[in-house]
Amino acid sequence: MKKLIFVYNGDTGLVNGVMHYLHKRISPKTYPCQLCGVIYDGMSVNSDWLAFVKTLGVPTEFLHRDEYEQRYGESSHAWPAVLLQEDNQSTQVVISATDFSDIGDRASLQSRLAGFVGIPRAAVDATSTA
Repeated sequence: MKKLIFVYNGDTGLVNGVMHYLHKRISPKTYPCQLCGVIYDGMSVNSDWLAFVKTLGVPTEFLHRDEYEQRYGESSHAWPAVLLQEDNQSTQVVISATDFSDIGDRASLQSRLAGFVGIPRAAVDATSTA
């Protein structure tokens, strides 16, 4: 079974969460997690993003980098990233940290993911209001 794993460039915890929130608000251009920057509205995940994720047709998992390491072991990947896991084993990078530098908004991220899983463009447009 295939699964998309979204990994944030940040660790879990209240202090980390507050620091990320403040950094994103004070200096968004230097914020290190473009994934968080495009899918979160303040402290919560954007509802249009959640609706889009349901249309992907594959299971998804969202993890902070420390959670990824606890669950899957150490990784040489740079975060943030979107990975494709097949049969609970091998992973393939779908969107790398470098790719995220070219993704400026939620609509661009949705378009990239839709293209990867084969969703028609009209379906992406219907869930994107960015």
